[in-house]
Formats: sequence, C-alpha cells, structure tokens
Amino acid sequence: MSSSIPASPYLVLSTVLRALRGEVGGWSVRGMLSLVLAPLLYRRLGEITAKIERLTARFLAGRLRRHVVVARVSGRKGVKTGARIWPGRFGWLVRAACYQAAGYGCQVRHTLEQPEMVALLQASPQAARILRPVCRMLAIESSVLRPGESPAEPKPREVKPRLRKPRPPMDWGRIPLPRGVLTAARQRRFCIN
Repeated sequence: MSSSIPASPYLVLSTVLRALRGEVGGWSVRGMLSLVLAPLLYRRLGEITAKIERLTARFLAGRLRRHVVVARVSGRKGVKTGARIWPGRFGWLVRAACYQAAGYGCQVRHTLEQPEMVALLQASPQAARILRPVCRMLAIESSVLRPGESPAEPKPREVKPRLRKPRPPMDWGRIPLPRGVLTAARQRRFCIN
C-alpha cells in the first residue's frame, strides 16, 4: 500500500505553468498560435513562472516584503507607452488553442482556490499582479486575484428598486406641439393663438 503525499499548491502551480509553457511551442507548430506570438508567449510564461517561484520561496521563508507601488501619471493625454503585443480579449489563448488551454486553465483555477494560495495572494498583492495576465489569457475569473475582496465572504450586491416617476395626466384640451413649430408658424404669419 503506497501513501501519496499531497503536493503543495505552490509546486502544482509552478508545474502547471511550466507544462503550459512547454505546450505553447507545439501550438505554434500546429498553427494554433502565430509564429510571432508563440515565442513571445513562451518567454513571458517563463518569466511569470520564475517570478512566482521566487515570490513563493520568500513567502515560505517569511521574508516577504510589501512593495509600495507608485502610479506614474503622464502629463500628456493619449500618449502610448509601447506597442501592444498581446490580444486584449478575455480568454484569447483558450479561443486559439481550444480544449488544451482550457485544461490548463482549470488546473490553475483549482490551484488558486487552495487555502495556501489564497494566503499567498492576500499577503502579496504583487503575486496577484503577476498571475493576472495568465488568468486573463486562460479565461479564469477568480475573486482571489481582485484586491480588497475576501474570497470566503463575497459581498452581496444591494438591489435597489427602480422607482418610476408618475406621468402627469394628459391634458386632452391642448395638444402639445414640438418646439419651434409655434415660432415658425408666427414667422410665416399663420393664424395661431
């Protein structure tokens, strides 16, 4: 009888991201991804995996620092900072690679919902920032990655009843004319009171 030791979610996430990275090369050969996008995605997934592994190691060692992010505001409006490489649609990789990418998306979603990963993502906002592009390309809607929300207790939406203003009663004695009709009639010297 063999007993299996459950793998930590950190190791599972790293393994899934590495496997996804390995599959991207095959998808470009089969024509699911363009020959320009596939090498860039391959490199980007490697960078994301390395960052998550380093962040996880610091978290487990208790040396995780909170980073303060300063937003830079450009003085000029409409200035683009760089060329847009990635498709902007939610779940674009799942649309391109179909069920293969969807399988990786299910594994990543399941891993992110584990209590250990929830603790990492709540302790480190940069972990959520690193994983957000992967979740976007794999069509993962996770409340864990949204800052300020607790995944265990989602806030209920308040439903406010929409009240309509009562219409004024119709005065059948006078028919309302569109604006300008009365002025135009007077200018043309029609007999209107």
